[in-house]
Amino acid sequence: MWQCPLCQAPIALTSSVIKCSNNHSFDKAKAGYVNLLPVQFKKSKSPGDDKNMVRARRDFHLQQGYAPLKQKMVALLAQHGHANAQPFVVYDAGCGEGSYLNACVEGLNKQGFNTLGAGSDIAKIAVELAAKAFKNEQFVVASSFDLPLQDESIDAAIQVFAPGSSEQYHRVLKADGLLMTVDPAPQHLIELKALIYDTPEFHKVSGVTRNGFSRISDETLSFTLPLTSETQRIALIKMTPYYWSLPAQKLTHIVQQLNQVTASFSIQLFRKQRSESDD
Repeated sequence: MWQCPLCQAPIALTSSVIKCSNNHSFDKAKAGYVNLLPVQFKKSKSPGDDKNMVRARRDFHLQQGYAPLKQKMVALLAQHGHANAQPFVVYDAGCGEGSYLNACVEGLNKQGFNTLGAGSDIAKIAVELAAKAFKNEQFVVASSFDLPLQDESIDAAIQVFAPGSSEQYHRVLKADGLLMTVDPAPQHLIELKALIYDTPEFHKVSGVTRNGFSRISDETLSFTLPLTSETQRIALIKMTPYYWSLPAQKLTHIVQQLNQVTASFSIQLFRKQRSESDD
């Protein structure tokens, strides 16, 4: 399913030496991930989220704060996916530290799917953390706008709080493949925003049109998330961009006051449309 990011020739990440037929070679780290982001494709020395934000997300997910979201993602994929696919390949573009992909793989397997999970992120530190924690999935460093995947090689793509390319998804998904996107809904974390801003603004949900896809599900999942410990509150705040610009005194005040938040997500599911040549 993998391809060389330089020449698009097939590559096997299970080989002891990872090299395409044109002799482009790639290193496999001790943690198990492979760097498929050539240095000439980088726009900065360390692209993507930094170490502190990535680790805060891992800390938060270990406390299962967004468990209802993960359960909903699994339910939608199970409802609309093809369980007879051997295997059912799920790919997370912009996977971060891997929690959403792992939840989908484990959840689908419990529902009778034979699931193969893989993911990529442009942040090397996130991919390293994912690879160390989730040994049953394959992770690579790569751009979501140049996926190192062969054409029509995956059954489902997920994009959670991350940018992505409809053209790339359409290229790598099999016929009738699924694309799931998760974005903040208007009320997401509104209580946190109210403690930061005098006039907090709601998130804006984009009704983006995706060429080559039909939308089969569009819903909002909302729930109240109690924040019962200081550790959980700090982890949640650190996951957001707000933490890094807050004065220490204001941050302390927010941690003391933030006892619960509204978690609200816009979840959209698309199916790749068949072309006339598929008929």
